Order: sequence, then structure tokens, then C-alpha cells
Amino acid sequence: MSPESGFDMEDRYFELEGHRVHYTVQAAGSGTRRKPVLLLHGFTEAVFVWRELSAFLARGGYDVLCLDLAGHGRTETFARVHGMELQASLAKAVLEREGLEKAVVIGHSMGGYVAAAFGCLYPHMVKGMGFFHSHPGPDTPQAAENRRRSLELLHAGKTGFLTGSLHTLFAPGTESRYALQIEALHGHVRSMGAQAVAAAQQGMLERESRLSVYDLDVPFLFIIGTKDIRMDTAKIMAQTLLPRQACVQLLPVGHMGMYERPRETEAFIAGYLGTVEW
Repeated sequence: MSPESGFDMEDRYFELEGHRVHYTVQAAGSGTRRKPVLLLHGFTEAVFVWRELSAFLARGGYDVLCLDLAGHGRTETFARVHGMELQASLAKAVLEREGLEKAVVIGHSMGGYVAAAFGCLYPHMVKGMGFFHSHPGPDTPQAAENRRRSLELLHAGKTGFLTGSLHTLFAPGTESRYALQIEALHGHVRSMGAQAVAAAQQGMLERESRLSVYDLDVPFLFIIGTKDIRMDTAKIMAQTLLPRQACVQLLPVGHMGMYERPRETEAFIAGYLGTVEW
């Protein structure tokens, strides 16, 4: 976060089932009505991907919480498999620790799978739900097979293929513009280790369909990259018709809209949050 923003990203920790959990809080300031937003990062990411968005939303009057999911960032590895239900329980614990009954939950990529599980398991805690290059459905057969191949390599202790593919998170031909961001992602993957990466990958492979989350009577947000090779754009577009209320943004980006089009995504999310009944 830039020092001139005036909103500090405060680190907080607690223990759950004997394991350390890390999250950050960027509060709007004293005297303002609490409007909490919980941001959930993607696979092999951490809270750092939300730095600019978190500061922007705090300036707009929102209390922003960013969680390091199990095995990511400064949150410890919990188990051999980090299922979406486990990850959702961490999100619930963060809200409870902060004395929050409800929040808007926005998840990027794997974080969207966690958000969907959270919405289905704890619907009474959801003010709104956002899928940022994500969706609540299951893997396609091809995606599931790719995860199995990845797990074979990870169980052999090999993680080099992960850093080698990080450039594909961005729209084809634009990778050189994001060298600093890619290097930060490289560093985080290298810090995780094969066990933590495999636990998340196995959790995504085993996840169930959570399309029933669209039954929630809350506004939904969708940010979709038209050049995102990690997601099926047509599939997600079809799902935008399922909720009662949906705000949809299509951008000519890959899988990392918070980096590729930060100003557009910030403005769109702020507009979406204005539709939420706080």
C-alpha cells in the first residue's frame, strides 16, 4: 500500500485447531458505519494481491478484510487436503473474531470456490457474493485431469511447473507489462512448498458443485476476463442469469483483473457495493 493512502493494512493472527491463521484489516475509520467486505485470494496467491483494491475500498468507507487461505501466505497448512469447506470455516472464524454478523464475500479464482462454499454453509452471514474470474460450479473433465497431473508432480516434490505457467494468468502477449507482479507470484509459490500447494489442488479437485449458492437473495458480482484461458467465459456468462440480482463486468483481460485493469475493477466493485443493503 502506498503511504499516502492513509489506510494501513493491519496484520492480525489467531489460532484455529492449533494452526496459525493470518488476515489483514483495512478499516474505513472510526465513527463510520461498518460495511465489511471479505476478499479471498486465488490458488498460490496471498493477501498481497488485494493491496490496491483494499486501500481503495477503505477510502470509500468499507472495512476490508483479506484472508490468507490455508497453506497460503502466513496461514499455516492444516491438513493433507484443504477442502473448500475448511477454507470457508476460516473465513467464518475471521468474521466472528471481528464481531461481524455479515459481510460481502468476494473471491478470486480458488477464492471464488471458497466464497461459494461459504455462501452455502453460512448463508446467514452473506450480504453479497462476488466471483472475480471464478464461479461456483465443478471442474470440467479436462480441468480435473489437469489437476490430477499437477498432483502427481507435487507429490513427487516438484513445483517448478507452477512458476513456469504463471505468465498464463495474464492476457496473451501482455506478460512483459506485469514483470513485477509475476515475480511476486513466483516468490510466493516458492515459499509455499509442495505439500501446501497439493493440499489446495486436492481440495479444488474434490470440491462439489455449489450452484445452489445462486438461491441466496443477495446481489452477485461477476468480473469476467474475455482473454482468460483459465476460465470458461461462456459458462460463467450463462451463470450470470441465475441470481435474482447480478452486476456483470466483461473486461479484455486474462485472469488477473486486479492487476490488468485495476481502475476499472475498483470502480466496478465500488458500484456493485453501492447496490448492497447495508
